[in-house]
Parts: sequence; structure tokens; C-alpha cells
Amino acid sequence: MKKTLILSIVFLGALSLLVYCLEKIPHDFTEKECVLCHQGDPRTANSLIQGSPTLACGGCHGDIMTSGYMHPVDVRPDKVVIPKDFPLSPSGLIVCTTCHDVHGAYMDSFGETSNFLRRQERGRAFCAGCHSETTLSGAGGHPQALGEAHFQSKYISSGQGQELDETSKNCISCHDGTYGSSVSISSGVWQHSSNYTTGAEGLGRKHPIGIDYEEARLKNGRKTDLRPMSQVDQRLLFYDGKLGCGTCHDPYSHLENDLVMSDERSALCFACHMLDQ
Repeated sequence: MKKTLILSIVFLGALSLLVYCLEKIPHDFTEKECVLCHQGDPRTANSLIQGSPTLACGGCHGDIMTSGYMHPVDVRPDKVVIPKDFPLSPSGLIVCTTCHDVHGAYMDSFGETSNFLRRQERGRAFCAGCHSETTLSGAGGHPQALGEAHFQSKYISSGQGQELDETSKNCISCHDGTYGSSVSISSGVWQHSSNYTTGAEGLGRKHPIGIDYEEARLKNGRKTDLRPMSQVDQRLLFYDGKLGCGTCHDPYSHLENDLVMSDERSALCFACHMLDQ
């Protein structure tokens, strides 16, 4: 019995090693691809290009760049101290390679995919390399709730209406009837307020999500008197031309209610609605 168990473990280990050897290493770059990030001989010091590697990373990881939220890139560190083993770009920006070593090991010491992270820690422990407990917890709690730098929706819509974008489903997975206000799972009206209270109180503010912006713009009525999408402030994001929670909110925002821009004098509302004219 013991001998059989040992042989089984050895067999599984050999099988895992074989699969690992046959699997293509994602970052097995060819020589001609070095120019994506390097100038001159990539083995020499200071060969990294001055610009951000974000576009180069997006060539393969476009799904991460566009699905859900991701840690801000191409920004200067503000309220955090960046450790020396988390290198900034030559121009001092937080970029993809700050957290990821593109030439690092594909598997970690535990036999798990490393995601090319620069440290063994994962999740909140990895974030703590730069962020203190205070900044992780935050006043709004979003950084702590996200729990990861790149999050995609784990919420499965069961509605019969039009499918929502991944960002909105992420928001709904927390701000539903349990933690927030009552919402429609598929396209429809999001009932919410600044305090997310239950019952009739706090449900006075309503806004549609999952609807096509241009289709709404062509409808008659004062509330749908919208600007052409080309004239809308670019800080407001649309998802295949549709409205979502991320159109007006960004969990990484430092503004009140995590808005993408200030709503002083209803500036955010007027970015789409022509009620100011």
C-alpha cells in the first residue's frame, strides 16, 4: 500500500513536469521582440525605452486592459512609497513592469503560475509591499474589497435582458439588495444613493445602466436630451456604446462617491445631459 502511494506520487510529479515542459512559456520572447521595450543591446544597462511599456503589454493582454478594472498605470506614485524591487519606468511612472517581471519565472516555488509577479506574496499581502494598512482599508473601502490588482466579474447575470458589462457586474456583486440598493441584474434602472440605505429611503436617485447611449439620445424628452457621444467628456467611459456603472464611477477615484470627475454644479450630469443649455 505504501509502495503504491509512493509510486503514484512519483508518477503525478513526473506527469506535472512533463506538462510544464511541453507548455509554451508565455514570455519566451524572440530576439525581434526585444525592441518592444529595449533600445540597442537589451543586456546593457539603461537599454529600456523611455516611454511606458503599457502598449507593448496590451498587445497580448488587451483583455485585462479592457475587462473590469485594473491597477492604475502610467501614473506617478503619490501617497505610497515604492520599494526598490518594484522598479518605476525610466520617467518615474508606475507601469506594468513595476509589479511584473516580464523575464521572471513562469511558475513560483509552489508550482503555481506566478503571473510574473516580483514577489511570492499574493493578494492583499502583495499589495502591502507598497500600500500601508491605512491606504489598503481606505475611507471608501474599495481597495480592500477588490482584493486584487486586476479584477474581472465573478458575478453571473441571470436576467433575461441585455447583458451588462463586466465592470457593472462587479459593482452589482457588492451593491445589490444585500449590501446596497435594489438593482436590476440585466439592463435597466440602477436605484442608488450616496448612503446606500435600505427601504424607500435612499432609493430616490435612479439611473439606467446597460442601455445604448445613442439610442437613448435619439428619444424625445428633457431627461434624454443628450449630447452626441463625441462631445461627452472623455473621462466618462462607455462599454460598446452602452452606459455602465463605470461610466460615472471609478473605485480608484479620490473624489467623493468615487466619481470619475467632480459633480460640482452638476458638471458630471451636464457632461452628457444638455440641461444647462
